[in-house]
Amino acid sequence: MKVQKTVSIKTLTVAAIACAAVLYSCKKDTESPLNSTDSQNVNSESVSASTSNEAADLGNAVVSNVTNVQLSTGRESGTIDGLGLKDRRLLGATITITPEPGTLKTNPSGTITIDYKTGVTTDGVTRKGKIIIVYHGMRLKPQSTRAITFDGFSRNSIKVDGTYNVTVIDSTATNTDVIVTFSHTTAITLTFANNTTLVRNASFNVVWDYVIANPSQSTITHKAGSTAEGTNRKGTGYTMAITKDVVYRAECLLAGYELPVSGTKTFVVDQKTTYILDYGTTACDNTISVTINAKTVTITVSGDGN
Repeated sequence: MKVQKTVSIKTLTVAAIACAAVLYSCKKDTESPLNSTDSQNVNSESVSASTSNEAADLGNAVVSNVTNVQLSTGRESGTIDGLGLKDRRLLGATITITPEPGTLKTNPSGTITIDYKTGVTTDGVTRKGKIIIVYHGMRLKPQSTRAITFDGFSRNSIKVDGTYNVTVIDSTATNTDVIVTFSHTTAITLTFANNTTLVRNASFNVVWDYVIANPSQSTITHKAGSTAEGTNRKGTGYTMAITKDVVYRAECLLAGYELPVSGTKTFVVDQKTTYILDYGTTACDNTISVTINAKTVTITVSGDGN
């Protein structure tokens, strides 16, 4: 009987170890391949792109919805009403156009100020401060330019500083669409709620397909081959390359979803860690698939970049 009891205990011990090994193996298979630093890197890249790009997008919303007379000295400088009905992100902002003295309707120049003052919250996003756009040339004509700067501007808890330059490369119009190709260059610094900073220097081409009959169906495409580089919130260098066209859909942006609906990027930190970011296939959401070390996980990007 003593021998039988010993064998039973040994058998039980082996079985317990085997069971524990199986459970541990299952746990490892379901664990996220992203540690806290990885999550912050991925969140910060997505949020920094959408936060800085929004400034150029709001510039488009203003310029495309005012007249040549309003952009020139055919009118006195003053506030423009009703643009929040065209783009909900402009709701509550005071929008002022100040043409340069002597500017002509055929070649206007001036300054657009989008002022959210101490804060306006729309669709869960709080914007504060000013976006300042200095424009030269006929709205969406080739070689017209916009130089965008910021005065105390923040989106949610993220403060934006630096410059964002936009040049129109080409534009075409049909009965249904206006298609404009832009060159964008940026030198942006984002400051997060915990006072960490991210620097983003980018150069990319953007195609805006404006659907005349239903502007909410318009798309903004950041073309493959576009790049960015800078330092992340830990002061480490990074590079980004768009490997498949990254597409934003207007109806998603207007509903408060800040991420693209499709496209892929490669994001490399410190020349060591490579992330592949896949934004999916057309759904309005704030989720992305991230691949690192041949493992893939889907995450929801937080609006504060953490």
